[in-house]
Amino acid sequence: MSDPLEAQFSAEFAALYHNRRTIALHIRLVDAWILLSQLQLALRHSENTGPSAERARHIAKQLQAIVAPSGALAIVAERGWDAQHDVPRAEPGP
Repeated sequence: MSDPLEAQFSAEFAALYHNRRTIALHIRLVDAWILLSQLQLALRHSENTGPSAERARHIAKQLQAIVAPSGALAIVAERGWDAQHDVPRAEPGP
């Protein structure tokens, strides 16, 4: 690791990883839904794998349980994990 920034980042990230402190994130439920949908999209990327992706999936599932515990929201949220349920974008007009 010859890059000083990379070495500093690695040390600081290791400290974050071992820190057990938690934070409270106060956001509107609709914003949690938006965050969930963005995480779902990112996590469906074929190269988004590994421990960070698994941790993000766990966080996204926690958000899903909060914002979409039942009903149509739950069905649509679960579909968000599957690209076959994506809604195609309308083609821009001339």
